[in-house]
Amino acid sequence: MIFTWLLFILIFIQDETPFKPKEEFEVKLNYSFKKRPAPESTTFRFDDANDREKQNSSSMLPYLILDVKILSTSPTEARLKVIDNLNNKTVNKKIYDDFMFSIDMGFTDDVKDHVTAHQYIVYLLNDKREEQSKIVIFVKEDGAFLINDEVRGKL
Repeated sequence: MIFTWLLFILIFIQDETPFKPKEEFEVKLNYSFKKRPAPESTTFRFDDANDREKQNSSSMLPYLILDVKILSTSPTEARLKVIDNLNNKTVNKKIYDDFMFSIDMGFTDDVKDHVTAHQYIVYLLNDKREEQSKIVIFVKEDGAFLINDEVRGKL
C-alpha cells in the first residue's frame, strides 16, 4: 500500500510542467491611467463605504497591461495559451521567436484586492497541444509581483 502511494506521488511530482527559463522571455509592465467606468444604474452593491468610494471614483486610477515577449522558443514549442485564475482563456496562438502579446490585467487596486484575475499562466505547447513549459504571473494582496515564483517588483 505504501509503495503504491509513493509511486503515485512520484508520478504526480514528475508530471509538473517546468517553468520557462527567464532568459527566454521578458515581461514589461505598461502602466497608464484611466477613469473607472460608471456602474450600471440597475446595479446595487452591498459594499463597504470605502470600497464604494474607490470603485466609483471619478479620478484617474492606475491601469496595468503586461507586454510579454517570447524571446526564443525551443523546437518543441509551437503554440501558447494563457489562462487566468478565473479559468478564462485570454490568448491562444501559434508562436515564433520574438513573439509578443499583451495581457490586460486591469486596475491595479482590483488586481491587488483579488477582485479581478490576479494570476495568469502562460502555457507553451507543442503541435499536439501538450504543455512543454509555463510562465506563471501572480500578484499578491500586498502588491508583490511574482513571475515564476520570483519577486520582480511591487505594484
